[in-house]
Parts: sequence; structure tokens; C-alpha cells
Amino acid sequence: MAQKKRNYKVTPQLRTRLISMRVDRELRNHDIPHTTQSISQVSATTFHKAISVGKSANKKGWMVDVHSVSEYRSMRCYLTADGKSGIAIKRNGDVVSLFSAGGGGKLGKLLPFAVAAGGRKLDCYGGGLQNMYAAYGARATGRTPFNEEYAPDDWNREDGKPDVVAMILPNSLDEVVKAYDKSRTIDLSKVRVFNGEDGYSDMIADRDRKLEQTRGTASRLGLVGG
Repeated sequence: MAQKKRNYKVTPQLRTRLISMRVDRELRNHDIPHTTQSISQVSATTFHKAISVGKSANKKGWMVDVHSVSEYRSMRCYLTADGKSGIAIKRNGDVVSLFSAGGGGKLGKLLPFAVAAGGRKLDCYGGGLQNMYAAYGARATGRTPFNEEYAPDDWNREDGKPDVVAMILPNSLDEVVKAYDKSRTIDLSKVRVFNGEDGYSDMIADRDRKLEQTRGTASRLGLVGG
């Protein structure tokens, strides 16, 4: 009698584990520094607690946006095994709330993981963060001047008024490892500026149009995917 084929359900937890293992393997094979900690998908409440602690412990924590628990419920939230670093991904591929405490190359795993898990875009303050992302192949599509009216309550004035930078991430993990260059930087003076009252929304709309064009080209070349 032929054995009945078993159908195994791929749960979010299993999928996350498989992605984390693949990211580990690819980064190791390409000698890209990264933490060996695993990454797990967690609840909105757990993530909110972890990022709130991590933000307060980092002198640059004001640059990290912390959303409400209800907002995180509509995202996929991930933490490293020690709970000190993490990332959230919106349904539209927007990567938010990336935070890392304690070093250990966690960004070096979180960003590639985010791409492998479907992250495709982000925006950040331009006080050097754009270069951290650029090392993994992210590119800036626009920037808008810092607006004190919308500055976070915990804004550290000693950090100045960095522009907000819109960025597009690579289309796949393969692109990330091929693009990796820790010395890569972004010259913001050469990045288009979006001024005016609607500067931020115009910048984001422009970034999203460019992303669609990029994904269309990548799809035709067979480059889209984890």
C-alpha cells in the first residue's frame, strides 16, 4: 500500500526560522559580518515592549519611530533571540522600527533578513543611517529637510537637523549579498530634495513610483524573490 503523503503547514514561525537560517548561510558564505542569533516573529505587544526599552537605551534612539501596539498588529514584527534588536515590516513592504542594542553585528543580519522576508523600502534620518543601509545595497531616491514641527518629542538637538531620506532596498537576498560593501556611502548633496509643505509625501510617492519601476525590471530579469 502506498504511503499517504503528508501535508505540512508552514506556520509564520517556521517560515521565519527558515528565512533566518538561509540568511545566516548566505552571509556566512559571503563573509559578511553578522550576529549568529536567530530571529523570531513575535507579537505586537512583545515587540512594542522590546523596542521601547531599546530606544531609551540608545543615545540615537530618537531617530527610531515607535508605533502603537495596534499599529504593530497590522505588521510582521521580528526580534533577535536576546530581544534587544528587531524590525517590523508593513504589508506594503515598508521596513520600520529597526532598532539594535548591544552591537554584535545585528544590523548585518536584520536588514538582509528584512529583504528576504519581503521588505522593499524604508525612510530614515540622514545622520549616517543612510550609509549603514547603503552598505547592503539600499539606494536613496530623495530627501526632505528636517522639520522641527514634526520632530520627535525626544529629539536630541545636539544631533542637529538631519534630512529625512527615502530609500529603496534590493529586490532579493541574493542582491543584498552581491551588493554588500561596508565602505559604500551616499552623498546626500547629490540626492534630490523635496521641499515645501508636502515635501515628505511627495518624496515618498516618488520613491514608491521608482520602486515599482525597479521591481518591474527585476521581475522581467527574474531577480525578484527572497
